[in-house]
Amino acid sequence: MNSHDLNKFAMGTLIAILGVIGFNLLSESIFHQAPLEANAYPIDTSAVASASVADVAVEEGPSIAELLQTADIEKGMSVFRKCAACHTKENGGANKIGPNLWNVVGRDVATNGTFNYSDAMLAQEGGWSFDLLNRYLTKPKDAIPGNKMVFAGLKKGSDRANVMMYLRSLSDAPMELPTMAAVEEVMEEATEAVEAAPEAM
Repeated sequence: MNSHDLNKFAMGTLIAILGVIGFNLLSESIFHQAPLEANAYPIDTSAVASASVADVAVEEGPSIAELLQTADIEKGMSVFRKCAACHTKENGGANKIGPNLWNVVGRDVATNGTFNYSDAMLAQEGGWSFDLLNRYLTKPKDAIPGNKMVFAGLKKGSDRANVMMYLRSLSDAPMELPTMAAVEEVMEEATEAVEAAPEAM
């Protein structure tokens, strides 16, 4: 290629590049849009902040205290069949893979003296309240991380309430059920907290 052909090639390339740049500038000036000062469809977030406890209750379902008011021992006995492979229920019954569950509701955690508990269970303070039992039966690994129970949990709140009512019956002195007055007090406190939330924002 001689110098004349090289010059023509360079000139053609330069013209092509300038053409692309010019086309881009022209199209931008024709179709240019200024940024919006506000959303075309504004979203009202105040409704979310002031959501009532009733709405939350619909999403999350009734509390375990509420479910226990209508729980059924017979249905709980049926649910307990899932537990029977690893636990005995009789007074003085032997331990299996898991400890005997006689008088478990209300008893301090990890206090069956003949069972070899995990470190996680031994470190757990307090007793088997209805709230702790509910969380544990929902998903044992989350309720007490590091425990050895391999059971996946009971997804339905009614199943948990029924089996808890049955476990409560396995005692000479069953633990008292939470009253609806206590449930209403908790709901009232939650309502006040939700109503106060927008003021804090």
